[in-house]
Amino acid sequence: MVTVTVFSSCRAPREIKTVNVKPIGAAKLLKSIENTGLTYDYLNIGRISCQFSNSQTRASFRISLKAIRDEKILASITKLNIPVGRVLLTPDSVIYVNYIDKNYFIDDYTYLSQFLNIDLDFATVQSILSNRAFSYRNDEKDKDYRNFVSTVENGLYVLTSERERKVMRLEQKAKPGKIERRLKRLDDKALILQKMYFNPANFALMKLIIADKTNNRGMEMKFDEFVLLNGKDYPGSIELKLESQDEKVELNIQMSNFSTDRPDPFGLNIPENYEQIKVN
Repeated sequence: MVTVTVFSSCRAPREIKTVNVKPIGAAKLLKSIENTGLTYDYLNIGRISCQFSNSQTRASFRISLKAIRDEKILASITKLNIPVGRVLLTPDSVIYVNYIDKNYFIDDYTYLSQFLNIDLDFATVQSILSNRAFSYRNDEKDKDYRNFVSTVENGLYVLTSERERKVMRLEQKAKPGKIERRLKRLDDKALILQKMYFNPANFALMKLIIADKTNNRGMEMKFDEFVLLNGKDYPGSIELKLESQDEKVELNIQMSNFSTDRPDPFGLNIPENYEQIKVN
């Protein structure tokens, strides 16, 4: 039995439920959660406060976000109300414009995956943004979740899959005075463990774990402080941890000012005098 607290958009307690958690099969669990994730054509998050840290630095900044489903996601970054940069994600590319250094880069998801030390693509980012179940294996044959099993852990429903998939493997190359990290796409496969934890009261995604056991790296995300958005429970806070053998990244996020109204047309303009830099 578990007690669940759900928050309204003003962060006051909206509902408290006590739920009996009984084991159910993966198919039945998936049927229960398939309609719980946020379904949107447009998503706006007006205020995202971020606390970032890794082995080298700590930083705080704010983001506002606009998204058109299956098309693009635009994140505008500010610090002390000063524009720092913008990131535009599409299914094929990542574009970052740095307003401080007056440069930009255009890349696939290699650099972003390198920076976070976990494989990412547009579909994965969009699924996380929607707080929906997804298969990290990213295999057409895995869309029906046949390889997932259902269990109960600490009062939460859990979907677990452990399968091989092609990944971007971290390589290290010695250079004078430093170690240069780079990611290279290979045909090698890695053993990937994926676990998704769901609230038994509303079947919202509460925690996500992805562990690349072959390359000893992984990601853990916790979702909390749920608000009501379009009739669905949507997280108002996210705690992200990424770890590898020689790096640990943490990102704590607080979100507010949600909307699913159609935004004004948006894109990413790059000033002509900005320098294009290469990241791969």
